[in-house]
Amino acid sequence: ETYIHLKEAIVKDRGQHETVIPSELPLGQELTSTLREWAVIWHKLYVDNKTTQFRHVQQLTYSLIEWRSQILSGTLPKDELAELKKKVTAKIDYGNRILGLDLVVRDDNGNILDPDETSTISLFKSHETASKRIDERIQEEKSLQQNLDLRGQPIFNTTHTYSLYVNFKNFVCNIGEDAELLMSLYDPDLSKFISENYLVRWGSNGMPKEIEKLNNLQAVFTDLSSSDLIRPKISLVCQIVRVGHMELKDGKKHTCGLRRPFGVAVMDITDIIHGKVDDEEKQHFIPFQQRQLIMSPLITSHVIGENEPLTSVFNKVIAAKEVNHKGQGLWVSLKLLPGDLAQVQKDFSHLVDRSTAVARKMGFPEIILPGDVRNDIYVTLIQGEFDKGKKKTPKNVEVTMSVHDEDGNLQEKAIHPGAGYEGVSEYKSVVYYQVKQPCWYETVKVSIAIEEVSRCHLRFTFRHRSSQESRDKSERAFGMGFVKLMNADGTTLRDGKHNLIVYKGDNKKMEDAKCYLTLPCTKTEVEEKEAPSGKNLHHLANFTPTKDSTKDSFQIATLICSTKLTQNVDLLGLLNWRSNSQNIAHNLRKLMEVEGGEIVKFLQDTLDALFNIMMEMSENETYDFLVFDALVSLLLIAVCCSESLEVPVPIHRSVTNIVPEVRPRPLPFLWLLLEVNGVPSRQHHWGECSSACPLSLNY
Repeated sequence: ETYIHLKEAIVKDRGQHETVIPSELPLGQELTSTLREWAVIWHKLYVDNKTTQFRHVQQLTYSLIEWRSQILSGTLPKDELAELKKKVTAKIDYGNRILGLDLVVRDDNGNILDPDETSTISLFKSHETASKRIDERIQEEKSLQQNLDLRGQPIFNTTHTYSLYVNFKNFVCNIGEDAELLMSLYDPDLSKFISENYLVRWGSNGMPKEIEKLNNLQAVFTDLSSSDLIRPKISLVCQIVRVGHMELKDGKKHTCGLRRPFGVAVMDITDIIHGKVDDEEKQHFIPFQQRQLIMSPLITSHVIGENEPLTSVFNKVIAAKEVNHKGQGLWVSLKLLPGDLAQVQKDFSHLVDRSTAVARKMGFPEIILPGDVRNDIYVTLIQGEFDKGKKKTPKNVEVTMSVHDEDGNLQEKAIHPGAGYEGVSEYKSVVYYQVKQPCWYETVKVSIAIEEVSRCHLRFTFRHRSSQESRDKSERAFGMGFVKLMNADGTTLRDGKHNLIVYKGDNKKMEDAKCYLTLPCTKTEVEEKEAPSGKNLHHLANFTPTKDSTKDSFQIATLICSTKLTQNVDLLGLLNWRSNSQNIAHNLRKLMEVEGGEIVKFLQDTLDALFNIMMEMSENETYDFLVFDALVSLLLIAVCCSESLEVPVPIHRSVTNIVPEVRPRPLPFLWLLLEVNGVPSRQHHWGECSSACPLSLNY
């Protein structure tokens, strides 16, 4: 990689005293010279140990560097470039003032005034105006800083979405093999993971596997709500998975590439989440605990084995008073940021940039705005029980998870083990050594196109992994299970635990989707099919369901976070009203019974469906009152959300071809209905929404 780049320039007075003028924008040149000037002062502040001013200049410098890269990219439209120019010049003038440098006099567009072409009086007036503007900016900064110091600050009181910034500094541990570090947010009181994983791949040489990520391992955990900030306890947990041989002492003839549980690291971040600690420069040490060496605080003689459930391991590490880490652990810096991802990228550009990994909350934020499209399916491998068969000892079971369509085609890179890396086509679980009932608690995210969900299913294959490479090559999958992502009625797979059937049989049959997709996938489904007929299904398709022949079992849990896929059959019927037009009246009545939280996730699509019914079914008066009642119900939900969150809920909808006959009721009647239902008619809410939703507020 080269660090020398040719720049276009204009050369004047060629010869011994030639002048080189860069061809880049004057603003880019000013930014470059400003950054060079500030760098010298910044270094002096560091030497003089002026910490507060040093960090202030650091933030200003990071902002200018980010804006300079945007300007030099040449991709900004003219209007955005003009807006950015105002921000840059204001930031430069503000920085020069607090550093005691000369004030640069500019015109209204931010251009530096030429003293040779500007009158003295004009220069004086421009100087006065600029000085006054900068003084006002300094007062605003001081006021904001005072509010931040009080920790009851308006920024956090009026913000409903938060992000946690994590800067991974270093990891010290004597493993001897490659490792995967999976970090996530965890609620110890509920024994529940809050966020998806942030993945760091660490090499056996004590460095990141991708050397370009050295000193650039950053992540932001987004979508945290105010309810998350008031949890009694919240922890940052890290699971360390060793990638290599079955045992560390194994040699070259032993199987490689196995994912083996190695240890955990846990840090209580409650004070940071509650805002009592706020210093992104402070490095926190998180001690590492090897799983076989973690002692239970209640039973001193009990050692937590590698098969202990992951949540139990974390809870016992949290409860342990002393950690014998021997200097091994992680170093991270943390900071709570107000705002969603777009907001923190704008307000904290010196921390969160394009290279920062984004780990989302496993759930929705407090506010879902129109246009927020999400389609994430979280799958957790919980536990299983596998008969040892002809073996003398229990199997070393490895679960391989993949996503396939109804024809058996593999969906490439659909599984995401953690933020920071691209998806993988197949996910291989951790392998527990000679354990009959392994507990994994491994969560991955499945991301596929919305239109493909109805055709796709998850396939799980189970294979015994031998520590001897020669034996391992001959091992074949001994069982498989699957689950469809969409039910027969069109709703998405329900959230919660699912006990899958482990089918055994011919390996080729296991890979043929047409052979197994006609079979029940869960034990609940088997019971439902067997109950009315009284017949046993064990002989189907040359497979053997474990319910009748073995004790094998496998359990997963799923969580759907989607603004397009619903688990409510009544809401689905309304959204797909065109394909089931004879049930429109029934679906409109049922809409009033759907939980408000479910409707909010699909508010825009639901309103689109109602308005389309109004337009396309305007000749049928049967739906007129039903649609109106449904709109009142939705607006009640919107107003209640607006009142509780103290923000208006924007409903973006623009329909210009509404005919007069679909406007049978005036708006005051709608207000009257709200008053009758006990909701005060807040005129300012309707006024704020009317510009965005002319149809719903004028019909």
